[in-house]
Order: sequence, then structure tokens, then C-alpha cells
Amino acid sequence: MGATAGWTTQKEIARWSEPLVADHIYPEYERYFGGKNELTEELGRQHCRVWRNLLNGEALYVKSARRNLLKLAHTVNLDDSALDAIDAGIFNDLLDVILRRCHGSRDKARLDGMTLVHAASMLGEIRKAA
Repeated sequence: MGATAGWTTQKEIARWSEPLVADHIYPEYERYFGGKNELTEELGRQHCRVWRNLLNGEALYVKSARRNLLKLAHTVNLDDSALDAIDAGIFNDLLDVILRRCHGSRDKARLDGMTLVHAASMLGEIRKAA
């Protein structure tokens, strides 16, 4: 499959995964801060922004969004390991969905899986640079 197929897959994953990502992120912050409040909403929105840009392959926007997330998290004494744990959970959830959706198509599973590998690599590079 060519580059266009990979781009389409990336955009498809970004589109269908947005609610899944949000469903993972918001409860994590609510659990950490003991319920839903303005802070959990702000952290959740910013973390979702990181993931939206990440899954769309927009490295510059990911870098900026991640930097803003870290600033916000550090103001409330939330360390990087908590953010990393949330990210790891999202990767696991997305991989599970991809494997279920692509059960009958090895090529589709490979393409979608490579999109996640690319996203993980991009996030890793941005985390190293921070």
C-alpha cells in the first residue's frame, strides 16, 4: 500500500479514536483529583489536544500541546510519570481496538498498527526533547 493509504489510515484512526481517547483521559484526571472539576476539564482538554495532534501526525502541534500540558500539570504537582501512565493506557486501548477491528485483515492491522508505532515514536521523541 502506498503513502496515501497510510495517510488515510492515520486520519481515520484520528477520527474514530477521539471519543475513545477522551473516555480514557478524563476519568484518569477525575480519579487523581477526586472528582470532576474545572482543573480536570482543563487538563483533559489539553491532553486530548496532544492526542488529536499526535494521531494526525502534526509533530509541531504535538510539541506545543505537550509543553502546555506539562506546564499545567506541574502547576498542580502532577508529575510526568502520571501523564506517561495515561498515555500508555491510551496506546493499549487503541491497539486493542485496532486488533478487534482488523481481525480479518492482516494488511489493515499492519497499517493501523504502524500508525500507532509512528505516534508512539513521535511522542517518545517529544518527551526526550522536553
